[in-house]
Amino acid sequence: MIKNEWIFDIIDQYYNDQDSHYIMGSKKGVVITVAILVAITIGSFMVWFGNPTSNEMTIVVTDFENHDAGIVERHKIVFNSIENSFERFMNNEITVDEYEKIAETGSSQNNALLMELAYSDAPEEWQETYVNRIASLKSFGAYIRESMVFSTYISEGVEELQQKNEILENMEKYKDEYIQFKQLAESAKP
Repeated sequence: MIKNEWIFDIIDQYYNDQDSHYIMGSKKGVVITVAILVAITIGSFMVWFGNPTSNEMTIVVTDFENHDAGIVERHKIVFNSIENSFERFMNNEITVDEYEKIAETGSSQNNALLMELAYSDAPEEWQETYVNRIASLKSFGAYIRESMVFSTYISEGVEELQQKNEILENMEKYKDEYIQFKQLAESAKP
């Protein structure tokens, strides 16, 4: 019997050694697989960040006078829409939701005009006009935002007159800035 136990010990040790090599091979395989996956992932990110798709907008303008005139005319439409809608809102002719939709649309259109000016790459002689036009549109964007805050106060039934008056004063301030920068843009044309 002692001899048989010795044989079983040898056989058992042989299989245990085989299992440990099998398990070790499995661990090595997992480590190698994980390393390859990490390398592929890092490589993918490096390619993505090294060559991202360009989302920069480019506008080619050759006639800056007509381009500026077009911006002015399109902005008049946006301005009139916001002004008329705000007046109608104040006269209870349209709801808060209707006004806010109009104001959001006007804000988007104003931002589109801003972007168009910013990416038009105006030459030196048109720089002052374009910078003032951009400032004018930014002030008008602030005016729209304040009008939306005011409409929210009205819809929520805020009774505090001081807050409402502050918002209306801010709206008037932004409107005045808009007009001043607009006039500076007009006077700076070459």
